[in-house]
Amino acid sequence: MGHNESGDVVVGMPSEKPLLILISHCREMKQQEARLRIITLLLLLSCAALFIFTNCTDLTRAPMAPVSSPAYSAQQNLCPAGDQSTASTPTTAPSTASPLRIALSSIVESNLTGRPYMNWTVEFGGDNGTYNSVSRAIVIPVTGHYFVYMRFLLHLCETVEKGDLKNFRVKLQKWNEGYQQTVDLTETRDSGKCLEERSRTVFMGQLFDLLKGDHLKVLIYEGYELIHKSSFGAFWT
Repeated sequence: MGHNESGDVVVGMPSEKPLLILISHCREMKQQEARLRIITLLLLLSCAALFIFTNCTDLTRAPMAPVSSPAYSAQQNLCPAGDQSTASTPTTAPSTASPLRIALSSIVESNLTGRPYMNWTVEFGGDNGTYNSVSRAIVIPVTGHYFVYMRFLLHLCETVEKGDLKNFRVKLQKWNEGYQQTVDLTETRDSGKCLEERSRTVFMGQLFDLLKGDHLKVLIYEGYELIHKSSFGAFWT
């Protein structure tokens, strides 16, 4: 009996020790898992706080003074002396309700001499004073960037001998009340003979930075008698 009882004690002790070790290990793992969850939650809260702080700082930051760009400075220097409102304000776009979109077709007049300005009739646009029939010019309503185009259909066999060379030269000019002088914006020229072709098309289109009140007009420097049809227009971009 004594031997059996002693044997029971020896066999029973090792079976409880692994269980205790396993329980202790499980507790440690749960504690570590809890610590990791707490650390993860703290990191998420820190990131959220940093995000909110950054956005609030941007919203409450005082507006900075506008920095004048070289392009705007150059535009100010080019403003007419009499147009102080244009010189003190940056370039603005025309109202979306009525942007400048104007197309003109030519009125070819006979027996003209010298270097005449083209006379036009309005195809569309031209309202609110954007075409001046007296100066024969498109009037720019608002300072901005405009695409301006000219197109001429020339007949080479109607006015001179067939073998002669015909020259055509046209200039786009602008005038403004502020600087009281006519300025050449661009020009194009062409030439041809009736023996080679009976007609020819000349086209010019270019983007310009124009001021409010600029008058755009077309000067026929040479070859007015060759013009059969022509068109002239501008639109804000």
